[in-house]
Amino acid sequence: MKNTFDPEVKLKITIMNASLITLKQLVICIVSCFTMTCIGQNTTPISEQAEIFIIGTMHEVPKIVKHSYKPLLKIAKKYKPDAIYVERQRPEDTLSVINYESSYFIPLGDSISKTFKKDVQRYRQLRKTSIYKMSKEDFKFLADHYAVYRDRANYAYYKYLFKFGINGSKKPLRNENYDLTAPLAIAMDMNFIYAMDHQHETQLYTQLSKLCYRESSKDGQLKKLKKHNKRDYRKHMIPAIFGNLGVYTNRIKTVKRYEYANRFEFRETPCTSCDDAANVWDRRNEGMARNIGTQVVKNNHKKAVIIVGAGHLLGIKKELEEQFPGIRIKIIDQKR
Repeated sequence: MKNTFDPEVKLKITIMNASLITLKQLVICIVSCFTMTCIGQNTTPISEQAEIFIIGTMHEVPKIVKHSYKPLLKIAKKYKPDAIYVERQRPEDTLSVINYESSYFIPLGDSISKTFKKDVQRYRQLRKTSIYKMSKEDFKFLADHYAVYRDRANYAYYKYLFKFGINGSKKPLRNENYDLTAPLAIAMDMNFIYAMDHQHETQLYTQLSKLCYRESSKDGQLKKLKKHNKRDYRKHMIPAIFGNLGVYTNRIKTVKRYEYANRFEFRETPCTSCDDAANVWDRRNEGMARNIGTQVVKNNHKKAVIIVGAGHLLGIKKELEEQFPGIRIKIIDQKR
């Protein structure tokens, strides 16, 4: 007997199969959307999110440890940033510039402006040009341009290029600007350095610090800070001898010891001037983080390196994580 299907039954089976496929696709779609929006709250793929890598520095180092920035430069080069941010004042932040640059840089820029010939078209063209294609005259022009417009970060960079050329200084200059920032920018072929400092309360911090030390000297608590500083100095000796000072400076435990002094945490009893000074320090970190994050977002930077005094490292990290939760923050001592 020949086995045949009823056409009506066959049609019903086909419709059921199609419905199952559609239902399966719908479930997959709902799960995907839930994963991306309800759970992650961010539909941007992780690989496309901005990232900030903070490197703490020692500012200027003694001659005996003049090569201290080599390990940090190696780490920074390996990271391959698309932008560098440094602890300098943004030219548009007039208050910070006046507070911090009045004694040297502003008078220098005013002096250069008397003979400097502004050339907007040349400047705009050079901003699009690789530093490897620039001449020594171009370096001089840009250094003077940035001095006139009160951009010390780029003035220092192009002054370095004018003096040492694209190959850089053969000897260490013992300073973060010339042993870390400039060599890194050259290696990455960057023609612009971003400033991010926040110096709105420079004088206030100095005044409050002096009052805090005076009060701490009177009640004997300053001895605790002096003891801490001596112990901290000894802890730096072995890493310095073995050429590991830069990495040691970036350890979380080390940075917390810097904060112990910078934020006057040695106090065991309340002290108004010390507490106020600590608050000013925190507000500076808050301002620097805001300057960094705002520019990173505006310029669509994906891998930015921040070169800043190590005492600010954890404060800036905390502020960036709070103000810009969508940006990943990295430090050298990442695992802790």
